[in-house]
Amino acid sequence: MKNKGLNHKSLFLATFTNIILSTKYLHIVALDVPYPPDYGAAIDMYFRAKCLGEMGVKVIYHCFDYGRGRSKQLEEICHEVHYYPRKGALDSLFSSEPYIVHSRRNKLLFDRIFADEHPVFLEGTHTCACLTDDRARSKKIFVRMHNIEEDYYRHLAEAAPVGFTKWYYSMEAKRLKRFEPLLSRATGIFSVSEKDHKDLSARFSNVEYLPPFIYNDKVECLTGRGEYALYHGNLMVEENLKAAEFLLEEVFNNSEIEFIVAGKGANDLSKKYSAKNFKFIDSPTGDELTKLIQNAHVNVLPTFQPTGIKHKLVNALFTGRYCVVNPIMVEGIGLDKLCITAKDALEMRNAITELFKKDFPVEEIVKRKEVLEKIYSNKKNAEKIVRVIFGE
Repeated sequence: MKNKGLNHKSLFLATFTNIILSTKYLHIVALDVPYPPDYGAAIDMYFRAKCLGEMGVKVIYHCFDYGRGRSKQLEEICHEVHYYPRKGALDSLFSSEPYIVHSRRNKLLFDRIFADEHPVFLEGTHTCACLTDDRARSKKIFVRMHNIEEDYYRHLAEAAPVGFTKWYYSMEAKRLKRFEPLLSRATGIFSVSEKDHKDLSARFSNVEYLPPFIYNDKVECLTGRGEYALYHGNLMVEENLKAAEFLLEEVFNNSEIEFIVAGKGANDLSKKYSAKNFKFIDSPTGDELTKLIQNAHVNVLPTFQPTGIKHKLVNALFTGRYCVVNPIMVEGIGLDKLCITAKDALEMRNAITELFKKDFPVEEIVKRKEVLEKIYSNKKNAEKIVRVIFGE
């Protein structure tokens, strides 16, 4: 009987040990508080953490709070959540490091992520200051690139008027170029688009393609006809503001089609543009934005920034009817066959006018399902992260 008891005890201890060893812990360092998921990077970050948690990964979340506040919803999906302040411009502007990196350099964060053996997942170049720490050399660290940031800031500098803003963007691009070689210290790099994957693979040997996580990864478009055209985006971001103003001034001016601009900062635009066919909706919730996208007849999404992938386009293709874009919007991301492409304001205006004469057919929904649900499955992409990081 004594030996039998010992066998049971040994079996219990072995089982308990296996459970402990099989539990997967992952530090995620985010550039912002990702809740609410109301802009592209926040959607990508929030639903990545959510899906990993649903797969059993114990997510230890670290994020920088500079205005969005603590999130009960984020704390419900993660094992732990830690918040850190972001340094102000005066603390970081004249550092040799990029401002987006140096302003998120935090000793307490470093001590926490290096205190154990758990791997680390860094959201964006923004959170990569820890790669300069000597302890990083013996740690499994993976970087999710949201953009090739050097290119992103260089394009911002080219578009900005002469003055401080142009100087800042230009300096940040140069700092980011100098900082980029440090990414070679990472165990692995995840690219966000096919174009970025090609560019990063030419510079680094450890790159994996990881499409963005999205609000809803099931195609739920409506057939038939909507009553308005829609542009949505965070209008506090220059790139989005420029696109909205282009549409208001050159595409929908003097148009009979109702045009809605939705996003943070829309109220400021409403003071500048007051045509009878314009409507502005400031800071819609995620559910409100989904309904706006779904009920539009045309989602109009130009961009003047040829970097990364535009989450708003992926969201619109999953949820909305027709999508009209300019060539830069779909360059190198493999979604051009699902959109109507127009190279300038006149082509865009003519395409939109023609689309309002016809229904959105079920055949287009079938085509989107065939393409989108293979690439942008949150579950499949979470499984890829687990496989790459934990070897399973």
